[in-house]
Amino acid sequence: MTDKTGSSQAVYISKDVATMLKIQESTLRKYCIMLEEQGYHFHKNEHGHRGFMDNDVITLRKLIEIKSHPDMTLKQACNAIMTWIKEKDMSEVDTDVITENEQHDERYNELKEMIQQQNEMLKQMAKKMDEQQRYIDERLERRDQQLMGAIREIQEEKRVLLETAATNKKPWWRFW
Repeated sequence: MTDKTGSSQAVYISKDVATMLKIQESTLRKYCIMLEEQGYHFHKNEHGHRGFMDNDVITLRKLIEIKSHPDMTLKQACNAIMTWIKEKDMSEVDTDVITENEQHDERYNELKEMIQQQNEMLKQMAKKMDEQQRYIDERLERRDQQLMGAIREIQEEKRVLLETAATNKKPWWRFW
């Protein structure tokens, strides 16, 4: 009765669809031929037998509903169905585009937020680096001052020692 394709959608044979729609198989064939002439595509197996998907059953049900209106020919109903299908497909495409745009917007906002967080982290790191550089500069300045102070003290002691040595130094002729 029903087959399953690789997808999760059921495939119905003509007899099942005719029973569901409460029409004769010959009427179903006639409707299918008219729709195919208008550009509708039904699934066919390697033997050319039609397989009907859920969407095809819905389309045929809609065709029967439209055709039942007074002053509506089968050809006009087929044209109306093709217009309905195109509008339905367009709305699905529009929905897909909107959904895709929403996904892009979400991704954009996520990336924007991540960039802001990274910028904040960079600012904090730059601030810490400035503080470290200031600390290093202060320590170097203090060390340089201590070194210069120590050098001055050593030079002063050396000068004092030289002066003391010079005053205590006896000329060479006084050694005899």
